[in-house]
Amino acid sequence: MENTSLKTQLGDNIARLRVEAGITQCSFALMVGVSRQYLIDIENGRANPTVDMLERIAGGLDTPVGKLFQGV
Repeated sequence: MENTSLKTQLGDNIARLRVEAGITQCSFALMVGVSRQYLIDIENGRANPTVDMLERIAGGLDTPVGKLFQGV
């Protein structure tokens, strides 16, 4: 593993999957029931999302939770 933290890699995956799905941060934050700032913090590796939050994010992206950790 590189010097990149698990939270940073997870956030990068979430951001990439969101962008690939064509969803803006604002729209996605509304979809999963969080503030846009909290979503930004997750995507930038500054937040420590709960398992429940990861399930909501994965559901919003219509992907399994495990895919959020792909390559981590």
